[in-house]
Order: sequence, then C-alpha cells, then structure tokens
Amino acid sequence: MLDSSPEDEDFPGRLLHQAALWDNTHLLIDLLEGGQQAFLNSQDSWGRTPLHAAAINENSGCLSILLNAGADPNICCGPRGDKKIPLHLSAEHGHNSNVTILLQHDSDINIRDANEMTALNLAEKSGHVKCVALLKEAADAREKARLDIHAALRDACCQGDVNSVSSLLSSLSKDAELIVNMAPSGASTLLFTACQTGCKDIVKVLLEHGADGRHHPVTKYSPLYIACHYGHRDIVEMLLLRFPELIQQHTVERWLPIHASAINGHVSVLELLFYFPYPTHVLRKFRDGSEQWEYYMPFDINERDATGQNILYMACLVGNKKLLDVILKFKVKATRLQPDDEATPVSESNSVISPTRRRISDGIQSILSKLNLTRDNSVESSMEVDPNCSMICPLRIDMYCNNNTETALHAAVKGKHYDIALALLNAGANANCVIKAYQDLESLSCCSIEEDSNYGQSTALVEACKNRDVPIVDLLLKYGARDDECKALSVVVQNKDETLTAKLLSTKAHPDPEFKINKKAMTENVNSSQFTIFSNVTNLTYSALFPNTPTMINWHNQKCNLSQIRTQWLTDAALHLNQKLKQNPRSYDIALYAITRLDISNNNLNSVPLAVFQLYSLRYLNMGQNKIEKLPIPVASPAKRGLRRKSVHNEELNYSCPVLEELYLQDNRLDHIPEAVFRLPALVTLVVSNNKLQQLPYNMWLAPKLKELNASFNLLKELPTNVSETPDECDKMSVSSSDSQLSSHCEHDGETDIRCDFELDSKYLSNDETSQCVRYRKKDRSFIQFDLAKHHIWSKNVEVTEQILHADESVTEHSSKLSALNLAHNLFTSIPVVLPCLAVNLTRLNMAFNTLRSMSHITSYPSSLKQLDLSHNQITCWPSLPQVEAQDVMELANIACYGGSFGSREKVSGISARRQPGRSVRNTVLHSVCSHRRHLKLDSLRTLILADNQLPRIQLTTDDDGDVSTVEEEDLERNPAAGKARLMFPNLSMLDVSNNNLKEIPVNINELSNLSVLNISGNLDINELPPQMGLLSRLWNLNTRGCSLQDPLKSMIDSKKYKTMDIVGYLKSVLEDARPYARMKLMIVGVQGIGKTSLLEQLRQEGITRRRPEVRL
Repeated sequence: MLDSSPEDEDFPGRLLHQAALWDNTHLLIDLLEGGQQAFLNSQDSWGRTPLHAAAINENSGCLSILLNAGADPNICCGPRGDKKIPLHLSAEHGHNSNVTILLQHDSDINIRDANEMTALNLAEKSGHVKCVALLKEAADAREKARLDIHAALRDACCQGDVNSVSSLLSSLSKDAELIVNMAPSGASTLLFTACQTGCKDIVKVLLEHGADGRHHPVTKYSPLYIACHYGHRDIVEMLLLRFPELIQQHTVERWLPIHASAINGHVSVLELLFYFPYPTHVLRKFRDGSEQWEYYMPFDINERDATGQNILYMACLVGNKKLLDVILKFKVKATRLQPDDEATPVSESNSVISPTRRRISDGIQSILSKLNLTRDNSVESSMEVDPNCSMICPLRIDMYCNNNTETALHAAVKGKHYDIALALLNAGANANCVIKAYQDLESLSCCSIEEDSNYGQSTALVEACKNRDVPIVDLLLKYGARDDECKALSVVVQNKDETLTAKLLSTKAHPDPEFKINKKAMTENVNSSQFTIFSNVTNLTYSALFPNTPTMINWHNQKCNLSQIRTQWLTDAALHLNQKLKQNPRSYDIALYAITRLDISNNNLNSVPLAVFQLYSLRYLNMGQNKIEKLPIPVASPAKRGLRRKSVHNEELNYSCPVLEELYLQDNRLDHIPEAVFRLPALVTLVVSNNKLQQLPYNMWLAPKLKELNASFNLLKELPTNVSETPDECDKMSVSSSDSQLSSHCEHDGETDIRCDFELDSKYLSNDETSQCVRYRKKDRSFIQFDLAKHHIWSKNVEVTEQILHADESVTEHSSKLSALNLAHNLFTSIPVVLPCLAVNLTRLNMAFNTLRSMSHITSYPSSLKQLDLSHNQITCWPSLPQVEAQDVMELANIACYGGSFGSREKVSGISARRQPGRSVRNTVLHSVCSHRRHLKLDSLRTLILADNQLPRIQLTTDDDGDVSTVEEEDLERNPAAGKARLMFPNLSMLDVSNNNLKEIPVNINELSNLSVLNISGNLDINELPPQMGLLSRLWNLNTRGCSLQDPLKSMIDSKKYKTMDIVGYLKSVLEDARPYARMKLMIVGVQGIGKTSLLEQLRQEGITRRRPEVRL
C-alpha cells in the first residue's frame, strides 16, 4: 500500500502525510495550527489522504487528531490503492482501536473497494475475529438507528407533518438519502407514502433530500402511479418533472399511470398526462390503426392491461362521460408514412412556422401558448401547409378488450350509457362489431379458434335488445347497425317486445330500384273515408302527403320462429324509408302504398293479415316455406261497402292488389286456394307447390294474366271443369274456306260429296255483314257438306266448321293466358281432358311423377304445346286417335268440348253418327271434335321427356284404325312427304326415352329431321342403332349409357374419343353403303337366237332405268 513514500513526492499537505505516517502527534498538531488545516484531505499520487497513513499504524494517535480536525473518513484512494478507505486498511491490518475510532466518526462500513470487498470482508479474510465483531456491532447499531429515524419519518409522512419531516431530514447529514429511500420489510418508500397521502410539501422535501422514484419490488407500483391513482395532480406534475420515465412503468397488473387515472375517473390528471411536455428520450414511435400515420408519444394510449382493458374501455365501462370526452378529444401530431419507408419523421426544426408566429416575439408567444390562444391556429396552419403532417386521434376505437371479446361500444351498450354510446358512434365506432366468445387457449382441444369464434357471438344491437333499451337500439340503428343473422330479432321475439320487433324488422326494408309506387291507386283511394286526414286539406305538396320511396321488404328466414305478421310492422317498415310521413301519425296508413315487394318466406307463420293482400303497389309476394293453413278472406273496401250492400249479395269479393304479378305460396299447409287469388288482375306467376291441395278452383282458367302455375307436390287428381251448364244454350258455328284448319287436315277427301240438311232460323241470323256467325239447334246438329263451284283463288268450297270465334272479343278476353303448368308429383292417372279446351295458350306442361298409364290421345294436348314432361310415370303406350264412335264415358269425355262461350262446358255431339263412306279415321276424328282438339300432331312441340316409364317402342305416328283406302296407301308410297305429315311431333328437337323397355330404334327415326338431343340410356335391350340415324344431321347429343350396343359402336362410344357427330357420320356411311352389290356371277344358257343378249342388256340397264308411272284404267 505504501510502496511509494510521501517523502519522495512534493504536493500540498505532504507534511501532514509524513506526520501521520510516523504517528508524530506533536508535529501534526503544529502543522494543523500552522496553516495546514486546508490540506487536511489532500491526496498524493495514489489518491491517499493523511487518514490512510494514520490508519495503518496500530493505536494511531494522529488518527483521532485528524478526525477531530474534520478529516473525511470515507475518501477512497485511487486505482493504485484499490480504492480503499481508511477503514479498509485498519480492518485489513486488524487494528481494532483504529477501527473503533473510525466507526465513531461515521466511517461507512458498506463502501466496497476495487475488489468489491467491504471492511468486514477484509477483516474476515485476514482472520481478525475481534475486528469482525466490532464491525458487525457497528453495522447493527447503525441499521437500528436508521430504522428508528425512518419509522419516525414514515409516521410524519402519514400524518402529513411537514415540519417533523424537515427537522428529521435536516438532522441527518450523510445518510439522509439512504434513509429516505429505505423500504424495510417490503414496505413502500417514503416518497410513495407521501404521494399516496397527497401532501405536496412533504413530497417536495423528500425530493430535495434525494428521494428517487423507485417502484415497489412486488407490486411494481411507482410513486407516479399511486399519485395518479388518488388524483393528486400537483404531485403528478412534480414527479413528471423529476422522473418522466415513470410514465412508462407498468404495474404487476400491466397498468400504466393513464390506467390509474381512467379507472378512478381523474379527468384533470389524465389531461396532464396527455399534454405534458415530455423530454425527447422518453418518446416512442407508434403507428395509427390505418398504418398510414406515424407519431411519437411516451406511452401507448391503446395499451391493454392484464385483463385486456385499455383506458377507452375503462371509461366506457364505468360510464364516465367527461373522462371519455378527454380521451376522444386528444390528438397528436402525426407524419404520413412514405411508401418507400425511407422517410424519417419531420423534426421540429424543419416544421413550418405560421406567419403569425414570425411576427410575435418569443416571450409573448410563450405566454400566448400557455394561455392556449394561438396553439390551435398555429398547428392548423402548419398542417394546411404540409400535407404530410396532420393532427390525428391515436385511439383505436374498435379495439377488442376484456380478454379480446368486446369493444368499448359493447361496454357502453351493456351498461346502458346512452351518452357514451353516442360519443363513440360519433367518433367512428363500428356499430356492427361482434362480441366474440371468450377463448381459453389451455382448454381448447383439436378445434381451431377460428371455428369456435363464431359460436355464441353477439353484437351491440343484441345486447341493447336484451336490456330492452329502446333509445340505444334507435341510436345503433341510426348509425347503421344491422341484424343480418337475426340474433337481435330472436331476442325481442322471445321477449315478446312488439316495439323492438317492429323497429328491427323495419331496418330490413330497402328502396326498390325497379318498381314504382302505384300512384293512380293511391290518389283514387286517398279521398275515401279511411283517410279522413285529407278531407279538409288543400294545397299541400305531394311529397309531404304521400310516400315517394318504393319499398321492398325482405323478411326471409328471420331465424326467430316468427309466427305472425302485424299490419303495424308493415307500416313501420314503409315509414322507415318515407320519414316525412312520420310528421303526422294519422297518415301512417297511407305508407302501405309504398310497399312494392314483400318476402316473408321461410319463417314459422300460421297465418297472414288481410293487409298483405291490400297493398296497392305490391308486385312481388313470397309467403313460401311457412305453416300457413289458409289465406285471409277478402272483404269489401271501406269506400265501397255502402255500394256493395245495395248490390247482389253473391257479388265476388277481391283482394286489393291491382299490380301483383308474382305470388309464391309453396311449402305451406294450404288445402284450398281462394278464388280471389285467380281474380288478381295483374297476376302472372303463381306457385302453390308442396301443399295439401286436392282441387283447384275453376276460375284458374279465367285468370286475366296468369301465365305460370306451379301446383306440383300436391294431392290433385283432376283439373277443374265448369259444372254449371245452360241446357238451352245454342252452339255457334262459323263459315270458313277449305283452307281452314279442318280442310288442311282433310285435303285428301276434298272431292267427297256430302249433303247437308239443316234448318236455319231467321231470327238467329246476324244483321252485320261482316259476321259469319250462324246459330243452330243442338238436336239438329248433323250437317252435310255441299260442293260449291266458285272460281276464287282463296277457296274451292265453303265448309261449316266448329272453332272459336276469335273475332268475338268476349271469348278472347275470357280465354286462359296460361303458358306454363307444373302438375308434377300429384295423383293424376290420366291426362286432364280439359287441357286443350281451357289451356289454349299452354306451351309447357309438366306431369312427371304421377301414375299415368298412357299418353292419352294426341287431341288431348293443346296444339300450342312446346315442352312436355311425362317422366317417372307408368306409361306403356303412345298417343292414339280418339274413338269417336265409342259410347264409353271416358272416350266421350276425351272428345267433348270444355271451352264453350262464356266459359260454359259444351259437349260435342257426333258430327256424323257413322263413318262416311270413303272417309279415313283421321278425317272422321277431325270432323268429330271441337276446334280445340282439331289437330292430329303437335307442330309446336320441341321437347318431349318420357324418361323412367314402361314404353316398349318408339312411335312416331298415330296409327289409323286400318280402314284406309287403297288409293291413299299408294299415294303415301309415291309421296314420302305424306308419311312425314303423319308424324305426331314433326318439329321435335329433344327426345328423352331413357330407362324404358325399348328394344329397338325405329328405322324412320330420321323423319324427325330437327332432332338434336336423343337420350335412350338405360334401355338394356337396345343392341344396335339403325343406319337411318345417320340422316339426323342436327343431332349433337346422343346418350346411350346402359344400352347393350355391339361393336364397333360400343367401342366408339366407350372410348369417349368420338363425339355425337362422329357416331352420326359413321351411321350415315353405313347407310350409304347399303346398296345392291354387283359382283354376282350370272350364266345365261340357251340356244342361239333365244334372246340371251337382249336379256343381259336389260339386266344391266335395270339399275338406271326410271320406273314409269303406272297407268290406271
């Protein structure tokens, strides 16, 4: 230690070192009295003081003199001396007396040397037992003294006694800072206690005496946190000035000082934390929720605690509106992020200063800034100049809190805090965020979080409905809350809350972009007695009195067991889009005129109110997939009740839906359809499938505009006929030329002479020259045709035929407009006999999945038919000709007419009781049936589906009864076109006969020249295709799956390399090669001159010689 003697150096106080080293007390006293007092703590080149020299001498007398003179016993020497103090040297040498003296003069026993050794460690290392005991006793005594003083200080701090704290701290010289920052037995520091009690002066005293901002080792609570917790604003400000980094200190609950302020509602403290000017080293970089702006703050305002709650959520949870306003109002300066991520945040030195600030001196500007008079203006002006800078709110309004399950808006709604919810929605909160189910990651099994997250979800709207909080429901709906999954509606329906049910259903009304309001009906009915509000009102604008927004209501599949529909709900839905009508409650009913579309399908409705069928602007109505057992009965409108009482009692009552075009009633429990449905003037489409209907009303044929009727999946066995007949009613006949429909079918019998004998009653003749209508009595209905020799281009003779008088407007008006009829999945055993007479415009007929055994007669189908589906029945035979001479009731029904004048049923008696000589069966049929059945083929039929039946063959023509003249047979042989004219379906393009009992394809299949699709799959007995199919040039789809075809066709089809056109081409090549093979060896034997050469030449010319027409004598 003393390798270098002070005698070798020359420095101030060298004599003091020498006197202490040699323990010369007299010299030392003289030196101190002689002016060396100033060099009492002088250090040599090793950093040693006179005390270091005296400490190494056992029982040193100079040691006491130096200490009494004021020498500092805690000065460490330099690195060369291992930074030891005098106590280290005395303890190391075992000088007990020196140790005692140093301890009496407050030498610090806790100071460590360069080797991290204390005086006690050195004594123990050197084995000085007594010295060790001295040091330990001194340490215990000092600790006890500090604890006593600390306890006194703690009591004074708890009592708020500033004077006692000051006096106690003043009595401490060097241990004040140590005692102030003590935390014995896990207790809090004195500063923490003072901040907790809120004594500003004590805090100030403690800070002056070296109190630091250390936090509790267990709870991690800091003085700043506890000051914010209790709302001591002045203390918070003092602590921020001294320890700004404490704003980032988390507690064990992950709370920041901002959380403490929010939890306890200290608005002023939170404002201070927001706007305090933090030093630069405390600021951290953040990005907003859009990832477009970057800003600096000392803390994350959106940070969540251990339970996942941020300050915004806490403010909403406790319902503190003032606190929420402070949070929402807070904004921070942000810089736009550059796309290349290379731009650095704009520094303050480069920020643009407003012209106003340039003209104001720094002193005045600082004063005005403190008064907040020019701060906003300067910031706004700088923001306007620099587009890359902006004042933004760093809050993430829709951040999920509370274990990541709900947002602040959800907390406000659950707590019924209306003003809080309003403020959040105004700040941009999403009203449709879902409340997620709590996910415990430890309890999750194989299911993923994404799959389970949808279970048990709720929304703010659902929670408001659970609370029956009507104002918040209105608020959420105003800000766009939706109930797409009908969860909120399920809650209110279960609670039987009519008010909220109406509100939620009204949100599912939308403007109709396609249909318009029926203004004509609205203006006609506005003066009726039901709208008394307008009786005394004049000069009012249309938009103020009537709805102007067409409304379509979508209540499909509300998932809440909706069992009823109230008229008020419809009114509220219409008012939702026509707000002006809410100004006068008496005008609510007129809002129903705005409804143009209504969908209430897929619910649990048992019935519907009559108001549904009193919507004058309604064009689309869907009530399918419910449990409706009957439709409401129409009643007379209030405006017409008085007139109806004076009218006939049996006058028909109609629904008030003048423009309804589509009505869907499928999948219900209806057992009958009211006749009023078919009297709807604009109804085009009606679907009543999958009900319990056993019959349909007759006026289905009288519907004014009905074109499509779907009655599948019911219990129908027959179609309605008009049972009311007028016995005395006379039939009508018309005069036409031979080019009419009848004469066109019997052109081969044009020269047959028929006599006619009937009486004309002059009183039945019309005076109108343009009328060709004559009347006759039913009992004199038989007639004879006379030939008239007239030289007109348009006529050979005049025939009297039965047909509809299309010139008669009344008959045309009452004819059915039905074009599509679906009767699949019913109980029909035969084709309805009324179809050709009543469904005169039918183009599509579907009778699949019935129990049909035959296709009936060709005359049993309307001639306008284009598509016919008879699949999945038990059909075994093709259409035939009716037996006109039979007396069977069924045959008579098949030739009777059901479409007479005014809709009455007329029976067609035999035109001729017996077959006329020379007349074929076909002509007899044509002369024996009404005009609706007067066709032997369906020229318009394009699609014929006969799949899954029991047909043994394909029949293309109706077979005659065999009584055909020889002349006619020979004409057919000479003219193939005559055979084609017998085709039942000459223009057929699609034929499906799959899964039948077919054994072969007829060779005349090529006569169906328009056939493009042929399905013969599932017929196991078909083993070949006729070559004539090669003539079907338009065939592009041929399905033979399941047929037993032979090679090479089987290989071609199974390889799937060949298209249908390739198969057709192959069959055509086979057909072309099927001709006489000229390779036979013929030997003609005979004598010379017998004619062998002439015979050979004649044989050679046989293939090219044309047949001469036979001459008949």
